Amino acid sequence: MNSVGLLQLLLLAVVQGLTEFLPVSSSGHLALLEHWLKVPEEARLSVTVFLHLGTLLALLVYFRSDLALMVRGVFKGDKEGQRLLGYVLLANIATAILALSLERRVEQAFGSPKFVALFLMLTALLLFSSERLTAKKQNAQPIVWWRALVIGVAQGLAVFPGLSRSGTTISAGLFCGLGREQAGRFAFVVGIPAMLGANLLEAKDIAGLAVSVWALFLATVVAFGVGLLAIYLTLKAVQSMKLRWFSAYCLSVAILTLAVS
Repeated sequence: MNSVGLLQLLLLAVVQGLTEFLPVSSSGHLALLEHWLKVPEEARLSVTVFLHLGTLLALLVYFRSDLALMVRGVFKGDKEGQRLLGYVLLANIATAILALSLERRVEQAFGSPKFVALFLMLTALLLFSSERLTAKKQNAQPIVWWRALVIGVAQGLAVFPGLSRSGTTISAGLFCGLGREQAGRFAFVVGIPAMLGANLLEAKDIAGLAVSVWALFLATVVAFGVGLLAIYLTLKAVQSMKLRWFSAYCLSVAILTLAVS
């Protein structure tokens, strides 16, 4: 190992696997943990790319039935698959436009634990308020183009560290009137192209690994396994209306970060 200890890397993998899908912000946690562990700048990008690869693979495996449905829509004319693919593409067009326009501001936010703390507070507010709103609604609404667009915009804003991608998109779906199961599932499926695109953009900037290849492979496997568990737990939390616990957690981490920064 050149610059990052194996235990450090495995800890980062576990944190990435959990926080990528639990509505608590993986980017915020990784930014804070790398800051506190003093991970060298030259190693951060390669570590981030490989850990994100692990969680992306977890998404592809967990939602393989939704991916197969969209494939049938393209090659076999399945109407439901075509609609789902159209909504996913529309959402990600909005995400890409917004995320690219915010790129410089996001880079500045990553270097400031205080900014991360503020966005964690915003995540806490979104989770709490969306769950409270859903508790009062009786009838779930279907996904239509404007709801997909709103979720895509929410996903674009979630490029800021501390603003959870899953938490923001799930909350957006709930605010738009989607049912809890549909809001959770669509939030994850719509994240697949976004995560793939973001990882490719990061990967092209890797100048050198600065970390053992085998250690990175092991960390990727750990992030994949933990990610599968985190997806399951998040979907259960959305359906059973337990998002307030994640809201309380985000608020606690934000306060702790502000206290020690």
